[in-house]
Amino acid sequence: MKPNQLVFVWDGVVRLFHWATVLLCMLNFFVVKEGGRYHRYIGYTLAGLLLIRIIWGFVGGHYARFGQWWPTPTRVKSYLAALKRGEHPYYLGHNPGGSLMILIMLVGLIGTVVTGLMTRYESIFGDDLLEEIHGLFANGLQFAILIHVLAVVFTDLLTKGDLIRAMVTGCKRVPEETLCQDVKPDAPSKANIDNSNK
Repeated sequence: MKPNQLVFVWDGVVRLFHWATVLLCMLNFFVVKEGGRYHRYIGYTLAGLLLIRIIWGFVGGHYARFGQWWPTPTRVKSYLAALKRGEHPYYLGHNPGGSLMILIMLVGLIGTVVTGLMTRYESIFGDDLLEEIHGLFANGLQFAILIHVLAVVFTDLLTKGDLIRAMVTGCKRVPEETLCQDVKPDAPSKANIDNSNK
């Protein structure tokens, strides 16, 4: 890949899901009353966003699809081995370590949303059991988000990955002399790369 190229990676659905989820989680964690009306409405909205993202993971663009970034044991081992050798592989999409964290956060978000929805039926499952499970998922999700944010900052410093800007604009500025590990294989370069902003 040529240096100083602007590469389109994250489509609008992925970016909207990401930032809407950030906003809604922060509101439910720190602003609105736990268990109140707005807390539930935010939960319903998150459930809808999750459904859209899961569908988009099968039918969306190349870097949005689960198959492109799914953290298989082989991918994760290879990535960790490279890090152990002192290498810092550059990925246009999620690197395998990041992919593992994304999967953990998705599971945490799904667990939080599902148990939150189920608390409406506590008479079936017991008075406090679902609340406790919901709290465990929510606390685990907060911890995973913290690790994710720290890892994004750390990875950006190591690889000049342009991660935060890319999740806003959809495009990554690929540094000079960078070998990308996950360039979209079947697309013409003009479909994936914009040379206008060198």
